[in-house]
Amino acid sequence: MKKPQTTLILLSLFTILTLISLLTVYTTHQTPTEETTTNTLCTYTNIATYDYKAILEHNIINNNITILWPGQGTIYTKILRQINITLTYRFYSTIPAQATITYSLTQTLKTATLSHEINTTTPTTTNQTQIQITIPPIIKTQLDPIISRLATETGTSTTSYYTLDITSTFTINANTTAGQITQTFTPTLTIEYKHTDQGDITTIGDLYQTKTGAITEDETITRQDIIYQRYTSYILIAISIAGLFFSSYFYIKTKPKTEEIPLDKITAPYKDLIIEAKEPPKTTPETTIINVETIKELAKTAEILAKPIILTRKPQPTLTIIDQNTIYQHKPQPY
Repeated sequence: MKKPQTTLILLSLFTILTLISLLTVYTTHQTPTEETTTNTLCTYTNIATYDYKAILEHNIINNNITILWPGQGTIYTKILRQINITLTYRFYSTIPAQATITYSLTQTLKTATLSHEINTTTPTTTNQTQIQITIPPIIKTQLDPIISRLATETGTSTTSYYTLDITSTFTINANTTAGQITQTFTPTLTIEYKHTDQGDITTIGDLYQTKTGAITEDETITRQDIIYQRYTSYILIAISIAGLFFSSYFYIKTKPKTEEIPLDKITAPYKDLIIEAKEPPKTTPETTIINVETIKELAKTAEILAKPIILTRKPQPTLTIIDQNTIYQHKPQPY
């Protein structure tokens, strides 16, 4: 008997549908239902612009030019009288801000082994967002004795090559409609007295420095589309599992049962003619096999030939009569 085709098709269909629905549930749960985005409410910038004027002794190196501005040429330390420095500070915000700015300046001498603060100004507070600062002239002949004394006190060697750092500290507090701004900005100008292949020169670096910041806000959005996809996947898996359960039930119920041959029952009337063997009789190429339609006819043949019926159960139940080179056999079939 063949298996019912409809129940087999339904079972296969709902099995595939269940696998798809499980994959859909897994996929929809890989995407979070909430998404956080960062919105910029305000940006702000601190800008420090240093400018200098190097005043030189009368010289022939620069055709007797006694003033050098940034980018105008090499500053030779031997003919350098002093450096006049100005600092322009600006604070910008993309939205109106009520700012309070506190600032101070610190000068620090540095060698390979020493670091010594020589000057610090008292902090000044202002509401101006643009500040102009004039730094006292930098004169190397006034710095050299400090380096020499530091070397003497520490027992290190004296050197005419060192660095002067001018650090400006700006502390910004500002109120805006987007929130509070609090930031510290420390632009540092570096004046370095050094020896090179060109001779003893003075370099002044980091004339333009900036620092930016922003006021941001995190916004969490619920992804309704993902939630709807999850609900849909739940419905799909519920339907597919229910379908798989019922199709499996009907498939099992309609599945044909394995039919067994009631061998002992059908051989009972002829048990006096039957002997049982473990293996079927051996045959040769000369052996003639005659298939008998019924066990009743086989029993008549046994009586006529006065031969026993040999019963073997494996590999297939078979009843056999051997008459020299002729074999009469009957193989019982299920009802």
